[in-house]
Amino acid sequence: MSDQADNTRVPEPPRTPGESANRPENAVPEGMVVFSPRGGGSEPLSMGKAFAWCVAAGACAGIMPLIAPLFVGLGYAVLAGAGGMRERVLAAACCVIPAVLIALLLQFAGVVDALIACIVGVVGSHLYLRGKLTPGTACISVALVAALFFALSEAAARLAGTTLADQFALAIDAYLDGLKGLSIDADLQVARVRTLIDAIWPTAFVMIVFIGFVPSIMGAKIGARRQGIDVGRDEPFELFDLPLWVVGALIASIAILALRTVFPAYAHQLLMVGATLLVSLRLAFAMQGGAVLSWFKRTRGWRGLLGAVITVVALYLELNLFVLTIVGVLDIWMNMRRLNRGGRVTVQTPDDRS
Repeated sequence: MSDQADNTRVPEPPRTPGESANRPENAVPEGMVVFSPRGGGSEPLSMGKAFAWCVAAGACAGIMPLIAPLFVGLGYAVLAGAGGMRERVLAAACCVIPAVLIALLLQFAGVVDALIACIVGVVGSHLYLRGKLTPGTACISVALVAALFFALSEAAARLAGTTLADQFALAIDAYLDGLKGLSIDADLQVARVRTLIDAIWPTAFVMIVFIGFVPSIMGAKIGARRQGIDVGRDEPFELFDLPLWVVGALIASIAILALRTVFPAYAHQLLMVGATLLVSLRLAFAMQGGAVLSWFKRTRGWRGLLGAVITVVALYLELNLFVLTIVGVLDIWMNMRRLNRGGRVTVQTPDDRS
């Protein structure tokens, strides 16, 4: 060390107690833990880590199919991302192959269930990433995947020497037998429930696919944000708007039910098709009604506890009186929210994606 003063050094200006020295805008004191104001300072996952995510998501489908679409949607997003066809095929294969292998080896879930969980996750994530996710495409996707689920399950049942109808009948009888003998009224109710379930049991496949489709989109959102993929601005749920052809499907379901009197020899088959279509459409119309409710809550300022109470009451009325379903049907015709229906509402701002 030298005792000579350093005359080239500019002295620091005096500071009041507690005032920090001037630092660059983004400088952080060493050893201090800070959080990004946007909550996402992480770098995108590498190809290897994204590949591992997809494989792990597929393995989850082979063990727990009900929750797997969330992870499959995330895995597909981080691996396929904004890539081309090669990345998409690779991401789908990385989910499907482990799912089938795990289902065969561990037998925690059926192969068909694991495969459908992967398909739901991939389809939902793909539509979201490509900006093609509209209420109409969502309805068509759920219907097509549910039909595939039904066909594969029926094929698996026939390979086992039975049918899906027989399997459902045995399961329903085993459950309802425990309710018989309580009273005459209870026996009548059981008989009515038995007749209803005989007509709408295929709806279970639509319900399973629908329940998985929503988490797959959530997973895709998380994956896109993690990888920094621009998918446009998400629209609020209150702008959810079904296309008019869904009302045509509703009319078709009612017409199919009416044909039972014209073709009595096929009355049971027509009842099953018409009732299944009608109950499945209820999900879509209930979501439309929920969007109307969300719009009214915002425009009327129903927030906090009041908004929560109104939502609970609306859900209760939907379960018992189909209120949200009826509101959804009326909104398609009356346009209660005064939406601009010249261009259909999408989940994201529309932009051209390959």
